[in-house]
Amino acid sequence: MKLRFITLLIGSCILLFSCKENEKEEIRKIVSEWQDKEIIFPEDVVFTRYGHDTLQYEMPESDYKILLYVDSTGCTSCKLQLHKWREFITEVDSLTSGSVPVLFFFHPKDKRELAYLLKRDEITVPVCLDENDRLNFLNRFPSRDDFQCFLLDKDNKVVYIGNPIYNLRIKEMYLSRIAPEVHSQTTPSRNTIVQAVRTEFNLGTLKQNNPVTVIALIRNIGEVPFVVYDTRASCGCTSVNYSKEPVAPGSSMEIKITYNAEDLGYFNKTVSIYGNTDNSPLVLKLKGNVE
Repeated sequence: MKLRFITLLIGSCILLFSCKENEKEEIRKIVSEWQDKEIIFPEDVVFTRYGHDTLQYEMPESDYKILLYVDSTGCTSCKLQLHKWREFITEVDSLTSGSVPVLFFFHPKDKRELAYLLKRDEITVPVCLDENDRLNFLNRFPSRDDFQCFLLDKDNKVVYIGNPIYNLRIKEMYLSRIAPEVHSQTTPSRNTIVQAVRTEFNLGTLKQNNPVTVIALIRNIGEVPFVVYDTRASCGCTSVNYSKEPVAPGSSMEIKITYNAEDLGYFNKTVSIYGNTDNSPLVLKLKGNVE
């Protein structure tokens, strides 16, 4: 149990590799509370497809399962990033021959909007609309949405805590655990050093649903080619485009970031660039106001 706790602790600490000490301490407390904790599921859980078509579905017995709980504040396109979940589910099914279920439990404030998002992003797996928030009542999940996702063992005990959609390292941990013989990590073997000309962009005052694009210039000042192997945006309203070609030492690359505001008010978004650097991820920030 001690070894398992250490593994879980390290895994969650790297979730915020460059975070401040108080954030790291918060992570340690959450991990300490949740390590080996059994998740209790309500009786008579009803699953649906796209949030409205009831299915005859029972949670299967399996060595592992992935659980995502989403509260009423998280049921937005920005936070859910369902297109990323679709890609992740496809990868999990491919690596495990469909033997590891991914369970979605939503406590939505707007069922119609959620149903639209599920259908738009083609989430065909069964989902539970937990209108009375029974799952959370039984377990009292952390309030932080990046700690409302769990890899569970066959006894529904927590193996890892953390959202694989928000952080590539958590994703690698999940996949390495559920498919150790077939999953190959994407991390390059040698690291380099990169330097961003700017890491923060003030977009000023924007109009709703009026996309704005900025370009971040990243220079490879190390001795081996720089490879970007994934990006993670904190918001589904943000898209990232870049060349997949390795960047030679002394050369630069452009990261194009497009932000399409859906909500009014102040925003502060991040884009994490994962590559073969010691301080990966490189975090770029967008801020401004939407009128």
